[in-house]
Amino acid sequence: MPVVEVSIGRPRQFCRRSCRQRAYEARRRGADLGLGDEDLVVTRNELFDARDRLVEITDAMREASDSLDDGVRAERVLRRLLDQIDRTLGQN
Repeated sequence: MPVVEVSIGRPRQFCRRSCRQRAYEARRRGADLGLGDEDLVVTRNELFDARDRLVEITDAMREASDSLDDGVRAERVLRRLLDQIDRTLGQN
């Protein structure tokens, strides 16, 4: 939800009080776990899914490079590569 700007006072950081509360809870929980602002917590399944998608994209890039080496037009290779990346990232 977008944050509505007001002309007086300090600029808003959160769209609602509940969003501010969730951010506070996340900061507290992160501090309890010893996490910094740059740390990210993901589930094991999310990590494995991200790794699988990275492998698929890496394979697609390797295939694109091989196609370029075989003389396939760059525009066609790029189009196929972008389509493959879109399909990979669109998976649930």
